[in-house]
Amino acid sequence: MPRSVKYSTHARWQLLEINTYITQENPAAAQRVAKLITDSVDGLLDFPMLDKPWIKTGTRKLVLSKYPYSIIYKLTPEAVFILAIDHQSLR
Repeated sequence: MPRSVKYSTHARWQLLEINTYITQENPAAAQRVAKLITDSVDGLLDFPMLDKPWIKTGTRKLVLSKYPYSIIYKLTPEAVFILAIDHQSLR
């Protein structure tokens, strides 16, 4: 089971962009969305195989039900590696 979460540079940038965009209209909502995303990522440590395989071999996709974002990740023996945090309209 993976022991840590690591974010790609791209995923960190996406999380910052999501937060910045939502903050312009509703700072409290931005905090809620960011918390849900990071809590969902942390939950992958306990249930890394919970979600379905994704297009690229070795990757998986966690679709968030409350907000329109998906987390693309891969598993290594040491970590859950977050590759991207995409808006679901970018399928």
